[in-house]
Amino acid sequence: MSMFQIKTDKEHFITATIFEAKDSHTVLVISSATGVKQSYYKRFSEFVSASGITVITFDYSGIGHSLQEAIKRNNSNAADWGRTDLEAVLKYVKIHYPTSKINLLGHSIGGQLIGLSVSALKVSKVILVAAQTGYWKFWTGFIRYRMWANWNIVFPVLINLFGYLPSKKVTGMENLPKNVAKQWCKWCMDPDYLFGDLDEKDLYYEQIATPLTSISIEDDHFAPVKNVEWLTGKYSGATVKRLHLSPQDFGMKQIGHFGVFQEKSRAKIWEILLQEIER
Repeated sequence: MSMFQIKTDKEHFITATIFEAKDSHTVLVISSATGVKQSYYKRFSEFVSASGITVITFDYSGIGHSLQEAIKRNNSNAADWGRTDLEAVLKYVKIHYPTSKINLLGHSIGGQLIGLSVSALKVSKVILVAAQTGYWKFWTGFIRYRMWANWNIVFPVLINLFGYLPSKKVTGMENLPKNVAKQWCKWCMDPDYLFGDLDEKDLYYEQIATPLTSISIEDDHFAPVKNVEWLTGKYSGATVKRLHLSPQDFGMKQIGHFGVFQEKSRAKIWEILLQEIER
């Protein structure tokens, strides 16, 4: 395992980590969830690497090791994480591993952003894990109105007060640059989510014509099944396989939005993911 920096087309650097597998013919790039440092995927990456596949993780601009200035000064938005940061990583892999297949795994927003990277058109396989629309009306009951309040009141007030979203104080996740948080709020109030905000010429979802596995999780309150299926449908050019994971099927009490990559999932769920990466 070694850490290195990649320069983006916008002239900033993002920090990536490589888990090199000997004689590997496939490179797996992991695109993280919102406010999640790449280190969260370390154990899973070591597991995949030990199976003969090289893995690259990275931190988006303003997150973890890619936060290289005061977060208030970071001007990246959420779309930049896909069209600039992920794009830079995929370009790096193409240059440094020219004969390897590139597989791409996106967790939550990581799966949402794949269609913003033009280089994603060249990958061999896409795996979406709990990748969903965040539009608030897709939820029901009290949580629907709590989300409305977050996007319209709580988060905007915090952003204006701190100059960034202090997520560590609110959710325990990494703090978000102001433009990332503002755009995220905008997307989550739009029935078309990010598709209602971004220029159609910058969207590559329908053009990604590759095998794609989309995974939803029974007890995932951040990505209910219908939210996952909505986003999966945007990858209309792909050959889609759907998997739905239930804790009971694995003798587990819970999986949730983040449990797939935790150590408790090693024995059974990681093997399923590995099969999809290799398939």
